[in-house]
Amino acid sequence: MIKIILGVFITVLVLVSTIVVLYWRDINYDPDTQDMLIFFGLVPFAISLLLLMPFFIKQWYQENKIKKQKELERQNNQQDEQTIEEKPEEIRWLNLNVFSAHSYSALGEDQAIWEGLKNFQSPELDQKLQNGYGLPILSYRIADLDDLITDIDSDEWDNQSGLSQRQARISALMKYQLQQHAETLWMISQHLKNSALFYDTQLAHEYRMHPAWIDPNAQVDDSYDQPRTVHQVSKLNRLNVHLILAEDQLHTSDESLALEKLTEFFNEIGILPQMFHVEFHYWGKETAYKKWFDLLEHIQKMDHQISLVIAVDSEIDQDTVDEKTWMSDQYIPAEFVGSCIVANTTLQVDQLSPQKTIKIALNDHQLFNTLEQLNSKELPQYQNEDPFVIQLDDPADIKVIKRLEKNFEQTNIEQHHYLFIKQSVGQTEHLAKIFGFMIAMHAPDEVLSLVYSCDQPRTQCVIQPFSEPETVLEQASA
Repeated sequence: MIKIILGVFITVLVLVSTIVVLYWRDINYDPDTQDMLIFFGLVPFAISLLLLMPFFIKQWYQENKIKKQKELERQNNQQDEQTIEEKPEEIRWLNLNVFSAHSYSALGEDQAIWEGLKNFQSPELDQKLQNGYGLPILSYRIADLDDLITDIDSDEWDNQSGLSQRQARISALMKYQLQQHAETLWMISQHLKNSALFYDTQLAHEYRMHPAWIDPNAQVDDSYDQPRTVHQVSKLNRLNVHLILAEDQLHTSDESLALEKLTEFFNEIGILPQMFHVEFHYWGKETAYKKWFDLLEHIQKMDHQISLVIAVDSEIDQDTVDEKTWMSDQYIPAEFVGSCIVANTTLQVDQLSPQKTIKIALNDHQLFNTLEQLNSKELPQYQNEDPFVIQLDDPADIKVIKRLEKNFEQTNIEQHHYLFIKQSVGQTEHLAKIFGFMIAMHAPDEVLSLVYSCDQPRTQCVIQPFSEPETVLEQASA
């Protein structure tokens, strides 16, 4: 600011002095001391002040605005702290069993992603994607996915449906995840069949009907001609499929094709169309994490249904890169998919045991309270250096570090226990936090993993290995 003021004053002084001296010389004027003071002092000062007045007003306005914002933030923080202290909300729990979970990204699959986060894998130069200058850019491309897309019949995907490169990669990732869950889904299909035979007369008729009555060309084994033994099983009415896509896919995603492929896959493993339901969700960066908990709460309320959730996104597409690099030169695209089969803790599936248990505390402003209720304040893993806390926020943000310190105080969890996932997804951020949550399901066996985001500071997420005995939390909830 001082440099600007001095620069303006000196410039005005030189100009005024030059004009006055030349004028006095032309008229042969002999100035006295008062004239010198006025024309070489007061006049340049007045003109400079007049020129700098808008600058002074702008500076004053900006400083005053910043002060008001800081004061407002301070008041809001005080009100939030007073609200927490004076009116604590009742903690609500979400309890879900995870029967199967798989994830896939440039870091690898499942537990390989966990190890990749520990070692931090940087993006690689992508020879197939270019920036506005025609140069290759960095990306988190799944190299093996190129082969998966090649294996798909090009007539089916490209000529008939006209899928873009991005949509083709998303479809390939979804198909691959279904194949990963195939064994678990087959067990679920058998339980759905046995449940229908025992509880539902109409569906029992559908299952007993020989496939040749429906499709004369159907090829079946002799087991359909043998009498079926009906035995009592726990009731299972339906498989729900939730496909979570980025919000910018709302008007470009081909839902009919996805539904056709899902129906074909489920028919192959013996699930009737009446026994599954598909929902499409389009979530954005700002709302995805909140909607994720709303979905899990919805799943928990369904007593006789099981859910397959797939969150998938890919921005490994030149059209998408052209759109994003126009706004940011630092854009790094990525692609990933995470999926899990979950249900409430009361649901049992024949010959299928849960792998993990998700316990989410809503309206809990500090992790210490959650660990205390779970009887997990003291665990051997706290003394080790291996990380087990998935952090979904940007570690470069100082506000994030302060909030983490506040949430994890009074616990034995240290900063070296954190795993930050933000760098591994580049700027493909719409569903990044959902993907990070699913990565936590691949923590090493017998390790309690945590998930935390400053977007939901009063939500504590714990994922622990499944155990048959009733936990302290279940006793308290009962």
